[in-house]
Amino acid sequence: MLALKLDSYLLKAGIELSHRSKENILRELTAWLNPSALGSGLVITQDGSYTLVSSAYGEPYHSISAGAIRECLLKFVEPSTVLERSKVKSEVKLLDIGFGLGYNLAVAIKHLRDINPKVRIEIRSFEKELLQDIPLLPEPYRQYHKLLLDGLPELEKDGISFKLLIGDARQKIKEVEGFGADAVFHDGFSPYRNPELWSYDFLKEIKQAMAEDGFWVSYTSSLPVRKALRMLSFGIANSRSVGRKRSGTVASLSLKESLGPGEIEKLNSSPYAIPLRDENLKMEPLEILIDYRVRVELLKVAQGGIEPPTPRFSAGCSTN
Repeated sequence: MLALKLDSYLLKAGIELSHRSKENILRELTAWLNPSALGSGLVITQDGSYTLVSSAYGEPYHSISAGAIRECLLKFVEPSTVLERSKVKSEVKLLDIGFGLGYNLAVAIKHLRDINPKVRIEIRSFEKELLQDIPLLPEPYRQYHKLLLDGLPELEKDGISFKLLIGDARQKIKEVEGFGADAVFHDGFSPYRNPELWSYDFLKEIKQAMAEDGFWVSYTSSLPVRKALRMLSFGIANSRSVGRKRSGTVASLSLKESLGPGEIEKLNSSPYAIPLRDENLKMEPLEILIDYRVRVELLKVAQGGIEPPTPRFSAGCSTN
C-alpha cells in the first residue's frame, strides 16, 4: 500500500524519481511508521506514575524511561516560564496541544497554585477524541487532575477556566486565534506518527494564538519542526534532556536562538531540515509524510546524492 501511495503522489505531482530513490523513501517511511511500543493499555513509568500506550499510534502518551510526571514538569511546565510569570501576573493563559491524559495541565496547575494561590488560570486544550479509563495521577496532583477530568469538556471553578476543544485540532485552532497564550504545551504524538500536528502551517496557526512574549515548548527536537519554528521567526533553544540523550525544544518570538554549532549546521544544511507542509490543514497524515520525504529526496539528489544519517523523530506523548 505504501508503494502505491508513493507512486500516486509522484504521478499527481509530476515528479520522476529513480528506483533507488523510491526504495530509499519507502525504507525510511516504513521505519518511521513502525510502532515504538507494542500493545496498548496501562504501563508504569520510571518515576512510578502510570501512562497508557496507544494502539492507534503505537506510542506511549508519556516517556516511560523518564517518568510521566517528571516529563510533564521538566519538559513542559518548567521551561515554559509560566511559573515565573505567575509570581508577577494575576492571570496565566495556557494552550495545550494534545490533552491526552491531562497530566501536563494538572501538574502545571498544582505548581502554579503553589507559587501564587490567587493566580487565575485560563486553559484551552485540544483532543481528537476523549479517552476512557484515564489513570488518576497520585498526590499531590490528584485533586487537580480529578477536577479537570470531572469537568470535561469545560469548567469554570476556583479561578480555573478550562475548555477542551474536541475534534481535528487543525480546524479547531481557529477558535483560539488571539487567545494570547503565555505558554503552549505542544504534546502530540511524534511527528512521524502524528505529522498533521507538526506542520509549518499548523504551527503558524498556533503562533496567532500566542502572546508576543509567549513560550512554545515540546519534547521534540526534530529538524522539520525546528525549521518550521525558525521560519516563523521564533528563537529556538534546548530544554534539558529527560530520559534520553536528546533535548526538547523551547521557542519564543522574544527568545534569542541559542542552539549549539552542530545543531545550527544541521538546520542550515541537512536535507531533512525542511518543514512538514499541510497548506489547507486537511491533508491525510500519510500524505504529509510522503510529501515531506519526497522533498527531502529531491534535495539529496540536488546535493549530489549525498545521504546523511536519517534523523530519528523523537517519540511523543499525547494524541490529538
